[in-house]
Amino acid sequence: MPANNRFFLVLMLASFSKTFEEAQHINTSANHSATPGEVFPWSSYRLPDSIIPEHYYITIHPDFQNRTFTGRVKILLAVLKDTDHVVLNSKNLQLREALLLPLPEHHNQKKLSLRLQESVQNEQVAFTSSTTLQAGRKYELFVSYTAALSSSFSGFYKAFYRTRNGTTRMLAATHFEATSARKAFPCFDEPSMKAVFSITIIRDQQHNAISNMPKRTTVPRADGLLEDHFLHSVKMSSYLVAFVVSDFASKSTASKRGTKVSVFAPSEQMVQTQYALHAGVKILQFFEEYFQIPYPLPKIDLVAIPDFEAGAMENWGLITFRETSLLYDPKISTLRNKLWVTQVIAHELAHQWFGNLVTMEWWNDLWLNEGFATYMEFVATNHLEPSLCAEDQLLITTFYRALEKDSFRTSHPISLPVRSSAQIREMFDVVSYCKGASILRMLHNLLTEPIFTGGIRAYLKEHSYGNAHQDHLWQALTKSAVEAGKSVNVKAIMDTWTMQKGYPLVSVTLQGRKLKLSQSIFTLYPQSDTGFLWQIPFTFYTSNSTAVISHLMKSKEESIDLPHDVAWIKANVNSTGFYRVSYDLPTLRVISRQLREQRSAFSRSDRASLIDDTFHLASQGSLKYSEAFSLSLSLGKEKEYLPIRMFVVHMTRMLSKFAFSRERCVMQLLKKHILSLLGGLMQAQRWDDSGTLPQQNLRTLLLSIAKGYRRLPAAQHAERLFHHWMEADGKTQLPRTLRGMVFQVGIKKGGDREWMFLLRKYIESTSSTDKVQILAALSRTRSTRKKKWLLNAALQNQVIKTQDFGTIVRQLARSPKSNQLVWKFVQRHWSKLVKKFSLGSSYLSRIVVSITSKYTTRKKYEEVKKFFRSQKNLRNLAFVRQSLEMIKVNILWLKKNNKQIKSWLRKEYTETYTTNRHCRPARAKQKPLIDLHTVYSFTDANWMQGNSPEEEWEIST
Repeated sequence: MPANNRFFLVLMLASFSKTFEEAQHINTSANHSATPGEVFPWSSYRLPDSIIPEHYYITIHPDFQNRTFTGRVKILLAVLKDTDHVVLNSKNLQLREALLLPLPEHHNQKKLSLRLQESVQNEQVAFTSSTTLQAGRKYELFVSYTAALSSSFSGFYKAFYRTRNGTTRMLAATHFEATSARKAFPCFDEPSMKAVFSITIIRDQQHNAISNMPKRTTVPRADGLLEDHFLHSVKMSSYLVAFVVSDFASKSTASKRGTKVSVFAPSEQMVQTQYALHAGVKILQFFEEYFQIPYPLPKIDLVAIPDFEAGAMENWGLITFRETSLLYDPKISTLRNKLWVTQVIAHELAHQWFGNLVTMEWWNDLWLNEGFATYMEFVATNHLEPSLCAEDQLLITTFYRALEKDSFRTSHPISLPVRSSAQIREMFDVVSYCKGASILRMLHNLLTEPIFTGGIRAYLKEHSYGNAHQDHLWQALTKSAVEAGKSVNVKAIMDTWTMQKGYPLVSVTLQGRKLKLSQSIFTLYPQSDTGFLWQIPFTFYTSNSTAVISHLMKSKEESIDLPHDVAWIKANVNSTGFYRVSYDLPTLRVISRQLREQRSAFSRSDRASLIDDTFHLASQGSLKYSEAFSLSLSLGKEKEYLPIRMFVVHMTRMLSKFAFSRERCVMQLLKKHILSLLGGLMQAQRWDDSGTLPQQNLRTLLLSIAKGYRRLPAAQHAERLFHHWMEADGKTQLPRTLRGMVFQVGIKKGGDREWMFLLRKYIESTSSTDKVQILAALSRTRSTRKKKWLLNAALQNQVIKTQDFGTIVRQLARSPKSNQLVWKFVQRHWSKLVKKFSLGSSYLSRIVVSITSKYTTRKKYEEVKKFFRSQKNLRNLAFVRQSLEMIKVNILWLKKNNKQIKSWLRKEYTETYTTNRHCRPARAKQKPLIDLHTVYSFTDANWMQGNSPEEEWEIST
């Protein structure tokens, strides 16, 4: 930095400090709140539009010994309308002094007297001036304050990690999205109130500090501390501000354009950062080329935070990650882990353009950030690592999850008005992330690649450093289409997908050369006509031709003329459209026969969608289960992961419902059905890590199922592997892809000795991936005492991190007995959980839903309802309504489908029905032979944190 600039900086900082000294000396009235009963001068949750911030100068000093921090902020304000008060956001800050100065400042300029008021409900403070602040003028607001380092995962919070020798180290990190910047400094905490930020961090010499921008200079202080001054940021929203104070090591490289890319982690984990550094540079360069806009900052840091609620956070220039989302251990991690790390890095780097460079105007359009980043992560991953089959992963973790979530009546439109912090947090869900990504993929397919990329490039360039809403995007894409000679009204199409909840079911009837289509809303149980109408990009091919035919369906009913007679059609090619398809019965039966005779006539994703749509239609009641089960018989010759996985998902959901309703005979018949179709493939699997990612996924899934059958040797083989590994003190090599399953069998079959050994390995491990697998296995213990210990240890953040509390809950929630244990635990410790994870957070919501979604009786429905009603501020939250609806759907499903499922299975597997002791009325209440954890453990995709990338996906990445 030039010498004159350095001199100016020191002079400016000295002036800033002096002004604060004057503020503390002159203005003590700001220490006092308004008198009791006095009305706060602003009544809305949204801030007034009379004042906007232009530049923040923030100084933060974290005190690790006392676990507090002090701060001071100077905000340059522009007044747009005459007003006598400055209203901004603040939460859990003890404001000490405040001062307001008009600009330009003269030597004898009078400081304005302020009175402080606070609205706890709206998380706002108001500084009221005795003199009117005039439109067109600028002012400087100075505030000093103190606060405790947060014990939650938001705001400026403390985090800990253990070294290999057992030493505990502390760090302090930020997570401000969506409304937590106000917990670290008073600010205008709304995405449209962008400003420039200049950060100064005061720290001791054993730590280092990083922030959004590169460090400008470090100034030694008289008290032995150091002041790190960072360059001015670009104009950005408050939720993107970030700083981390730690003793982490780092590794760096540079992109082709010279952008410095660094990865930060504890020194013992640096060997696990190499892949992230490689992927980070490659993906950054890909997005620069794809968007045709250079990354605007001189550096970007990727930081592994040991205590982290979400998957990652896209702070501009300083991205923070959960360790499992960034670190890749070459000795333990699998291709699944590599795919997950690649996806999350790509997601957060996509945000540097979608979200950071161009930001939604308000949180109702959060999907513009998250839907685009979710979709682009798969585009980038497919470019960087095509062998990882990102398209399959998109279907599994994004498309099918979104269809499932959006099938409930308690779902919501993608764009939804929000008026509180809790409602904003609830927007970080499957609808914003997964449905948002799915409809963008559908639009991309409709418009074609050149039009789509041309439109988003124009959108990003036009709104750079500003804010936008979804209509701005539709305008850019429509213009791009017109320029390419294609007449399309993107807004008219996409409003039908973003402004109303749910999605359509397209019913197809084939009559000679005429294809008749009709649309209605799909829900998990019958619903009267909602009046919803979608513009549907309908695609199909026929028995005569693989050429894809496209048709934009706009009406309730339409028909398409075919050039030739056809035996069948396959609609929604490769699941590019966000809808389900119902075929008339003769056509479905022809398709079912075609699947058995020549399944290669359909792609693997089309075979998967046929399974998924058919079983969902049967579940809903639009189709008999006999038709769905008959179609599933085609899986006897199936070799691909995707269709087999969809079948297993539906079977294990049924097993769960029948287990919680104690229908053990049907469970045994379902288990026989799975074995008859997949048994040969299970026995053919090798216990190694060979093959592509889909082949590895299939092997892990099949062996995970196989260990639940006594007649198959999988459980015995896994148990032998575990004890051999244990006898060698964990030094022998286990198949990486089967490691978690081997651990689970070892704990399930073992006793105290095995459990304590694996707990010791958990404590010793420095691999976050390994820790999650071990923790999931430890949760499989039969001991109630150990289950309770795990829950308490995680909640207290002792030995087990609180961030992994959900992993334990998810494991325990699967069986009826341990589900009751964990439900009682959650109720008993509800206030602690709310304090740690916050109401409305997707993490807390998933904890509750993972437990309550299993219930199948009216008694449990009333129990859950009573608990929620006894808590404050819960009735209007989405996860409460979702939990109750899920239980209601389970009750109706069993009442409607139990007999017909049992009837088909009884006819198909008569011998099993007549010989199995659970199908004899006198034995109906005996303990089932099946272990519910066997298959369900690998296919439950309703959780964002777990053993695998499938289960770990962060709609709040």
